[in-house]
Amino acid sequence: MKKFLGILAIAGMLVACNNAADSTDNTKDSLDSVEKAQKDTIENVSDRAKDSVDAKMDAAKDSVDAKDSLKK
Repeated sequence: MKKFLGILAIAGMLVACNNAADSTDNTKDSLDSVEKAQKDTIENVSDRAKDSVDAKMDAAKDSVDAKDSLKK
């Protein structure tokens, strides 16, 4: 009887452990996709900010160049 209960306990433990391993793979995939989405968002925002700063810098340079040409 003790052997039967021992085998039943071991079988139950193996089944429970097997189910837990499957869920961690899904969690890792989910975390990877969230990380990729956040990285893409950050890259898009930084690209737009850089473009905005570059446009303002070019406009300021053109303004200074125009004023210099008027002084001459």
